[in-house]
Amino acid sequence: MKIAVVICEYNPLQNGHIYHLSRAKTDTGAERVVCVMSGNFTQRGECAVSDKYTRATWAVKNGVDMVVELPPQYVLTTAKYFALGGVKIANLIKGDVILSFGSELGDIKALQEIADIQEDSNFKSALKTSLDLGNGYAKSYGDAIGKVSPQFADCVCSPNNILAIEYIKALNELNSKVLPHTVKRIGGGYHDKKATELCSASAVREACEKGKLNDVRQSVPACVYDALSRSDMQKHLDVKDRIFMLLKYCAPNIDMTMIHGVKEGVENRISSLLDECDCWQGFWSKLTTKRYTDAYLLRTLTNVLLSNEYSANDLAQENINFVNVLAVAERSKDLLSAFNCDVATKSGHIPNDSLIHTADLLYSCLLCNFSNHMQIVKD
Repeated sequence: MKIAVVICEYNPLQNGHIYHLSRAKTDTGAERVVCVMSGNFTQRGECAVSDKYTRATWAVKNGVDMVVELPPQYVLTTAKYFALGGVKIANLIKGDVILSFGSELGDIKALQEIADIQEDSNFKSALKTSLDLGNGYAKSYGDAIGKVSPQFADCVCSPNNILAIEYIKALNELNSKVLPHTVKRIGGGYHDKKATELCSASAVREACEKGKLNDVRQSVPACVYDALSRSDMQKHLDVKDRIFMLLKYCAPNIDMTMIHGVKEGVENRISSLLDECDCWQGFWSKLTTKRYTDAYLLRTLTNVLLSNEYSANDLAQENINFVNVLAVAERSKDLLSAFNCDVATKSGHIPNDSLIHTADLLYSCLLCNFSNHMQIVKD
């Protein structure tokens, strides 16, 4: 059986995602589509707009056969390990598997060439030089590519291209038999907040936050619009205040030097500002700096609350030995036997030491309770 795998967040699912799903199936001739989706927290370190079971159900209602969870340790990290975790799960699927991903470039050969460049000693030297000058990783990455292969300099400034390159690198690193496939992204880019029929998920989120959900009604499937219109958006808007209070309470008892991603003394900056500030707004305005991206800081704060002590080496070496199924189409339940590992269909099946439990508990504390078992979606 030929299976297309899509690594995603669907925060929320929008028309551009549905276009990609359609192309992934038709371009590759896949009989089934399996999504590997982030759980209740996104790669930016934020609470997802809806819980993971709801978002997985949206996907199945719009053509996906099954959605499994990308564990939090692979979500709340850099693009490199986000991609690596997704590819590890794709490797567990039986049959002929194709990994399909969107990219601004839309050219698999060019993306493979860029991925190969990063193994070049000149690239590694240029990257180190830029990092040593105090630049952030994203800027250093772009600068290094620009010096070694100027024709690709603009490509690595685009978030979907960056992830696409990391998917290819992960496939190579793991000697995977999974084949890569890319679909050229259409519609609004990640940072484009204009409401259109093919606007970005970030544009949909912004419309929700501003109470203008009706502006993006044509940008998302009906099931997504209905769910978002019923959600308590004020609770989402206030979530950073609750995160701040939890940090004030919990951080003094946590050795932040052991937390994933903590570097260069940022733990001291966080601790001192938690003592100094009495609200999220004041804390965040003083914490942010040109040295670190907002996404890095948000991820780090969430990892502190989760006590996520996975190291980069842990992520590289870990063998994923189970998948947590979030939703499946009733017609596709045979896919439950399509993995070369254990399959969890409810929270009680998940190992007790899994970070999934901690992440689910934190999301429940911050926003709401949710289902704790696989959703079966009827045709």
